[in-house]
Amino acid sequence: MPDPMRWGVLGTANIAAKAFLPALREAGGVATVVGSRSENRGQTWAAENGVTRAGTYESVVAADDVDAVYVALPNDQHSVWAAAALAAGKAVLCEKPIALNAAQAEHLVAAVGPDDLLWESFVFAFHPQTTLLERLVAEGRIGDLTEIVSEFHFDITGATGNIRLSRELGGGALYDVGCYPLRLARHLFGSEPVHAATALTPSPGGVELDMAAVVDFPQSRRLIMSAGMRRPMSTFTRIVGTTGELRVTNPFHPTARDTVELWVGREHVETWPAASGSAFRHAIDHINAVILGQATAQHTAVQDAVQQARSLDLVRAAATTGEAR
Repeated sequence: MPDPMRWGVLGTANIAAKAFLPALREAGGVATVVGSRSENRGQTWAAENGVTRAGTYESVVAADDVDAVYVALPNDQHSVWAAAALAAGKAVLCEKPIALNAAQAEHLVAAVGPDDLLWESFVFAFHPQTTLLERLVAEGRIGDLTEIVSEFHFDITGATGNIRLSRELGGGALYDVGCYPLRLARHLFGSEPVHAATALTPSPGGVELDMAAVVDFPQSRRLIMSAGMRRPMSTFTRIVGTTGELRVTNPFHPTARDTVELWVGREHVETWPAASGSAFRHAIDHINAVILGQATAQHTAVQDAVQQARSLDLVRAAATTGEAR
């Protein structure tokens, strides 16, 4: 058996503790070091989450006992530290958005060498549920795919000091969760958006608390999406065709209780439970296999990050704002 793949973590975000690290352990990997701006915070977080040691961001990137780096920093720091880790010869899984605009993404991708490995953390692309959706659409089970109706909402009402509410740190609903429906639509449509109409509700701090958009794609296809940070968690999505639709309770981070339902007309035809393993687990398995030379890299940032950033730019540029409510 090969030695466990060794990962470093940049940042002490909740997603690192609650999603990435459990998946890494399930995949047989080990977290050797976490980087933090605060020495005390880093040491406490490492002890609480089973990470071998803590250090600075720089020490994680330079560490000899790190094969890959997971970047879980505030959004405005993603591209900078992804580039630093790549330059140090590490494989990189970077939280979304990998960049705050297309120009930043283009700059990052231009620096990626032929042997560099970089992924933006839309890990649902690696989950078997996504493969199921692709197959059902390709088989014509819903007729011709015409529309996706997708939402991603959660609630941080009453939170103070949350980085998602900071404009300077790249906060806001679109970057944090609105990017998911957009990435899903691009994935399933297999094309790039051409037009958008967007409305958002700003916070006093200048980020959007929630937003909605109609995004047009070629062949008269469209995404109808909403995302926000002030209502209960929901990721419900409809993938609609000319004869039927797929109803997906969670296309982004499915768990054992999530399902895909096929409806034709007004009749429920079939239900599929989500496959075992988190999306992070499947993504980490893939990345580890690529590093070991056992798989060809799929869904890399070179293949997708610039197009995703351009799509986010399109949606944001189309925004109209109302008064904060």
